[in-house]
Amino acid sequence: MYQDMDEPIEVVALFENHKMKPVRFRWNDRVYKVSEVTGDWKTDIGAYKVHHYAVVDTSSNFFQLTFDERQTSWIISKIWVE
Repeated sequence: MYQDMDEPIEVVALFENHKMKPVRFRWNDRVYKVSEVTGDWKTDIGAYKVHHYAVVDTSSNFFQLTFDERQTSWIISKIWVE
């Protein structure tokens, strides 16, 4: 089951084929390496977009990362918990 979060994170992202792709992030003083982006989508907030990424880390943990263009900031918005 997914648990909603709303915590700021630091993200390293690449730009490939005109798209942003998160490759690792720091949350709670731990660095997570993204092994796969399983989905990405955008939502509109007025003139700005919010980019959402469903990712899996190298330990097979699932996360949803969100980039807000308006605030130029990243948050971890969901995590998978059992």
